[in-house]
This record gives sequence, structure tokens and C-alpha cells, in this order.
Amino acid sequence: MWQESTDMTILQNAFDPNTGAITGPAPQAPAIAIVDSGVQARADFGSRLVASVNMCSLCAPMASGDDEGHGTMVAGVAAGASVNYPGGAKNAPIVSIRTADASGQSLESDVVAAADWIDAHAKQYNIRVANFSLATADTTSIRVDPLDKAVERLWLDGIVVVAAAGNHGSASGPVQMSYAPGNDPFIITVGALDQHMTSDPSDDTVPDWSAYGTTIDGFSKPDVSAPGRYMVSSVPMTSTIATSVPDRVVAPGYMWMSGTSFAAPVVSAEAAQILARHPSFTPDQVKGAIMLSSNYLPSVNGFSGGVGEVDGGIAASLDGAPNPNEGLYQFVSKDPLTAKSVFNAASWASYLSSGASWAQASWAEASWGEASWSTASWAEASWNEASWVASVNGQMTTLASYSESTFKP
Repeated sequence: MWQESTDMTILQNAFDPNTGAITGPAPQAPAIAIVDSGVQARADFGSRLVASVNMCSLCAPMASGDDEGHGTMVAGVAAGASVNYPGGAKNAPIVSIRTADASGQSLESDVVAAADWIDAHAKQYNIRVANFSLATADTTSIRVDPLDKAVERLWLDGIVVVAAAGNHGSASGPVQMSYAPGNDPFIITVGALDQHMTSDPSDDTVPDWSAYGTTIDGFSKPDVSAPGRYMVSSVPMTSTIATSVPDRVVAPGYMWMSGTSFAAPVVSAEAAQILARHPSFTPDQVKGAIMLSSNYLPSVNGFSGGVGEVDGGIAASLDGAPNPNEGLYQFVSKDPLTAKSVFNAASWASYLSSGASWAQASWAEASWGEASWSTASWAEASWNEASWVASVNGQMTTLASYSESTFKP
């Protein structure tokens, strides 16, 4: 079995802005937090698995490692360092926060607690990127969902949040994208691509199962896309995934899987590599660099691949980028109790109730003119047409289900 190229090899070397050459060892990348089913300690990570926290209420109190196998595979795509199946950020420390049991199920409260733990321990472990290859089981609104609020806290506190778009796509067109945390407008939501065994993005396509569309709050998702089909990564051989589809094992301790869950860590690795070179970048600058450098996908219809396919080498070489979240910051204010920045959902809802168009909230004001996908026209999304006025159940689902549970081809 072959592995899709992630176009991340270039990031293992340092970029010289004066000559444009890729030379020397890569700078030290910051830590990537993996909120998942756990990460099994193994040679692929060595001593870089710097912390493992069990927050899984559905698991045994002293459970460790990775019973499902999903989290280890995600970590391998992001930061594995094996010779044959390396990840995108081979020197990045890994922080594992386990929320899921052997079947891939998590309590949403555990996932929220994981986000809070990352926020509290970010400086201790130098966590600058958090990967969430999971989604809530039911649709929700960013105005009320606790997981959305939790990832927004991370983002506004300086941590890049990357989430999978989900594998609930349809060959007939767009689907509902209101599953937290991928529905949140601040964070980077990633769809999957099939590279068809080439490194040329012109023939890349979006598999039918890779979800895209708009949320009930009116936001288009995913933001970008990355390789997500036939991804080979590390896996515990006794885990649920390895024993359920043994025909996908390509070597002892390695197997292939497909899904947006494995496209997301490609982008998490890219974010870590950008921050290795530009440690002062904010999450908005990282997102802007990733979006600005994304490749146009001529074989992909509409927004199914977001603004394009990520290009880690170019993104890491940029000295700056426009803020794709610029328009959202008019709704960000300081919490009087914590003095932290928070997204004011009430203010945002009031703005929309006035009949305003999101173009006025200034996607159009961002300097995206140099991007080849500027014709994608974020300003075309008219948020007053969004179904945000619909009543939303304040009691969110307790379960967050991993998108890989259906073992996509």
C-alpha cells in the first residue's frame, strides 16, 4: 500500500528568505496537543510524547495508551518520525489528551475539559497547536455550544485550533456543517483530498464522504483541504481500528486509513512548522498564511475543498498574511471577570438581526487580492439569510463521535 504525499517534506528544512533556498535543519516546532483516543508511546515519537492525560469518563480510571488506535494515527500524521511513514512536523513534541474510549466515543464535557486543560498548560508544554479530529453527534450553534466556546478560548489565547470537517459528505452536494468544533468560524476546519498518487494538485479531488457546506450560523466550511485518503500512519496492533480492518495493515505497527480525521493533522503539522519559523504569529496569522498559500483545485467543484489545498512549504515561508477572521473581531470583547478576550455571541446575533450582510463585517476588507482563489468571494455569503434565528436546544449532546468510525475507503 502506498501513502498519499502530504507535501510536508519541504518543511523539515529551514527556509532562507534571502535566497529562497531550503537548507539546514528545521527549527524546533512547538507542541501539538492531540485531543483524541490517546497516543500510544512508540519509537515514532520517542521522547517527544511529553505528556499523556486521561480525561475519558467512559474509560477505566487508570486507562492509558490508545485502545481505539485513532489518536495514535492522528499523532503519527502530525508528528511521527518513522523512516517509511513520517509525519509533517517530525520534531514537534506531542501532548496527548485522551477523551475517547475503544469505540471512539467521548463525552462532550470531556472534550471541553480537554480544551480547558490545554489552555491551562499551554505555557508549561509550549502548546501552540491543538488538533480535534472529532465532532459532536448532533448539530449545534456557535452561540450556545460549550465546545465551540472552549475552542474559541484557545484561539483567542494564542493556540491554533485545527478540526476535521467530518466524513458525512454526500455525492449530491453540500451537507449540514453544524457539528462542533468544526463549525466554529475562528478555527481552521479541514476537508480531505484524494491525490490520485500524484503530487500535482490539479488532479486532486474531494471524496464524496468529505463534508462541506454551511453551518446553521451561516459559515462556509471547510476552510482548506489536505490529503486525507490512503494515509499510512502508526497504530497499536491490538487497537480497535487495527483489529477491525486488518487488511489495511501495511507493516507491523502501521496501517492506512482515509478520512478528514487524517487530513486535519496534516494542517496541524503545517501550523506547527509555520510557528517554528514565526513564533510571534497569532493564530489568525497562521490561518491567513495557510489559506493564502493554498493551491487552486481545478478538479474540485465549488467550495467543497475550501479555498484550496494546503502548501506547507509556501505557507512556512511567508513573513505575514492577512487576517481571515478580521470581521469577527468586532464581536470580541473582554470578559469582566477573567479579563480574557471572548466572542460575544449576543452582540453578533444583534448584528445579524439588523439584516446586515457578512460582507459588511469585512471579509472584503482583508487583503486577499494576491490569492489565486480571491474569486471564491467570501463576501458572497449573506449571513442575514442564515438560519441563525431558528431555536437551538441549549442542552447539547453528550457524545462526540469520531469521523473514522465508518472506515472510509
